[in-house]
Amino acid sequence: MDFIIGGRCQGKREYVKEKYGFGDEDFMYAEDIADNDMQGKRCLVGFHLLVRRLLLEGADIEKSVCALLDKNDISVIISDEIGCGIVPADAFEREYREAVGRQSCILAKKAQKVVRVMSGIGVVISQSR
Repeated sequence: MDFIIGGRCQGKREYVKEKYGFGDEDFMYAEDIADNDMQGKRCLVGFHLLVRRLLLEGADIEKSVCALLDKNDISVIISDEIGCGIVPADAFEREYREAVGRQSCILAKKAQKVVRVMSGIGVVISQSR
């Protein structure tokens, strides 16, 4: 599994389409996942939104993410970077950012490659040998 991160609207999906040869049919959006079933899709888009949903549901986020990875043959996970910038005053928003950060660290350790995309340009920041 490769982990693609970057700011909002920085060209992450387009990067994945080009580098992995994926079409629109290969993408599963976080808001459409039910029961950890990606329906054969190879790329999860919006990992940060999945974490938000799990947090709102009171789920064990790490356990749920592990179940998602175990149940599906995911090639690529795309997530927005949300931890940069002003620290929100709202307690839930701070908890959400922390949860995404922690889960992103776990994914990065499991990933064969981590790529940060800015302005449509991917920079490999970690790669397993």
